[in-house]
Amino acid sequence: MRTVWVSDDTIGRDCLEAAAASGAKIAGVVTLPAVTTLDRSSRCSFDEVAARLGAEVVETTDVNSEDAIEAVRRLDPELVFIVGWYQLVRDPFIALAREGVFGMHPTLLPRHRGRASIPWTILSGLARTGVTLFEIEDATADSGAIVAQAVVGVAPDDTAATLFERIAQAHVDLVREYVPQIVAGTAPRIPQDPGRASAWPRRTPADGIIDWETRAQYLYDWVRAQTRPYPGAFTFLGAEKVVVWQARALELEADAPAGTIVGERPEGPVVACGEGGLLLEEIETAAALLVVGARLG
Repeated sequence: MRTVWVSDDTIGRDCLEAAAASGAKIAGVVTLPAVTTLDRSSRCSFDEVAARLGAEVVETTDVNSEDAIEAVRRLDPELVFIVGWYQLVRDPFIALAREGVFGMHPTLLPRHRGRASIPWTILSGLARTGVTLFEIEDATADSGAIVAQAVVGVAPDDTAATLFERIAQAHVDLVREYVPQIVAGTAPRIPQDPGRASAWPRRTPADGIIDWETRAQYLYDWVRAQTRPYPGAFTFLGAEKVVVWQARALELEADAPAGTIVGERPEGPVVACGEGGLLLEEIETAAALLVVGARLG
């Protein structure tokens, strides 16, 4: 079937490759212009893969705009896939695909609809999550009929980066298995139970600020949930920003005001928390050396 792919990130690009290998005829790729800036470290270019597949590239910052809708209409899609895109599509766009619009969400729907799924998975302490392939039937976020799901376990020491890897692979596995069924018209459609739905809110880079009054064990989760490919947890030394990419919780023998650097180890400085201490194993900052006695926050 003639298929249009909508994406601006690496997961979407990997899924596009898998869909093309699984029998989808990629007529076009809708993506962001190269000059567009978004707070998404996983953004990538689609020029090479689109050229290799003989697909037209449509660049837009608003997939629901009249220009974007007209460009997709000219591509005459039977199917549209939206994998890794920052906007909800509205009814005029959904109506363009004669055989349906499909999306993917990195949770086990109907639970945990919404944004920032990988950070929220770690911050929520989930032991398992997953990826859902579903039909986009209206402009409501992540609410359409489920085609298939893949379960992904969450390890106690997973970071955003390690979980992102396995989530990305689960996306590709679902595409390989179910795109042929969607093309053949045999894919299942299981309605979601709205009574079991929940949602996570959007996160911004500013939400990563560290509150040193928090227990050290939770700050360990805070750091690993927001490390690469996300903007990172951060604090300040005076006016200078300090990004914490990797950390570990420790017990402290003596109390100190939260945010105070109370020790130095080969791996990095130790900071007093509301309870316990946090060893900063990888940081990024233009600030002067973080020395014992300095106060972060």
